[in-house]
Amino acid sequence: MIFLRQLAAGFGRVVSTGVCLGLWLGTSGNLARPGQGAGATAVTGHVTETRETPFACSLEKSLTREQREHKKQIALKMERARIETKELADGYVFRFRPEGISFAEVADWVATERVCCPFFDLSVEAERENGPVSLRIMGREGVKAFIRAEFRVLKVD
Repeated sequence: MIFLRQLAAGFGRVVSTGVCLGLWLGTSGNLARPGQGAGATAVTGHVTETRETPFACSLEKSLTREQREHKKQIALKMERARIETKELADGYVFRFRPEGISFAEVADWVATERVCCPFFDLSVEAERENGPVSLRIMGREGVKAFIRAEFRVLKVD
């Protein structure tokens, strides 16, 4: 009987936590829709509004000095390992020599990039047989010019 009371009490905490989280998400204006890569989508009653962040990197505000230095070192490694740049309608794909940079390092770079540049849609891919690692950076209209400037895209293969 004691076990059942403890189980019921634990279940009650889980349910109340879930309800509180649901209420917070629903009222905070930060409820994001899955698949929406362009800013935060807030649901208020029956009206949905999307707020998009400006094309401005907030590296200084978002990351510590150590994180910025780590990100810079990975970016230099990515630049040296880059073997191809392909232009897409809404961004670019950068391919890297697998012996020049690892999937984990590119994913680490992506993790920090998401913090300082939330307007990007980012994905990392690894080709079979230890082939090249690819980084896809895309976004809404206007993001390509930002990518060209930030990633020094001078020529496209």
